[in-house]
This record gives sequence, C-alpha cells and structure tokens, in this order.
Amino acid sequence: MTILDIDDAQLQVSGVDVTQDALIFDMKDGRRIVAPLWWYPRLHAASPEARGKWEILPFGDAVGWEDLDEYISAKALIIGGPAPGAVPPAEAAE
Repeated sequence: MTILDIDDAQLQVSGVDVTQDALIFDMKDGRRIVAPLWWYPRLHAASPEARGKWEILPFGDAVGWEDLDEYISAKALIIGGPAPGAVPPAEAAE
C-alpha cells in the first residue's frame, strides 16, 4: 500500500486566484494547484468581490475567506474532492 506523505514545506501557499470556474493556489515551490470552483459552494455562490477577500492563514498552508466562513487547506486541494453539499454543474442544471 502506498501512503501519501506530504512534507509541510510543500504546503506553503504564496497566492490565490478565484476565477469564475476554478480555485487556484499558487505554491511557494512554484506549483499551481487547481480545483473546480463548484467543489466549494460558498465560494461558488459568492460575488467576485467576496472571493477576492482571502488571506493566507498563519501557518501558511491554508487560505481563509472570513466573511464567507470558508477555510481551505493546500492539502485538501492536493488530495481533491468536493465539499459536502457540492453539486456538479450538470446535476445542478437538472
């Protein structure tokens, strides 16, 4: 069995971009981690202004949108998967 072993130094966020369709973490080691925005219903429903009010949390490995009560870690993006209650766009259109 393989176990995902991530060094904390690999989890340091340097910037964030929230587009109409994606959440993107820029990492200090040069990587970009991208996830579909629909995975995070609160961010998806928020205005572009509210999405832009993020802050890197004190340990540097997570980002918070205090006004939206949304907090996402780099590790969560690496592991992947939608938040509880997230609905894929195709299903939401039905």
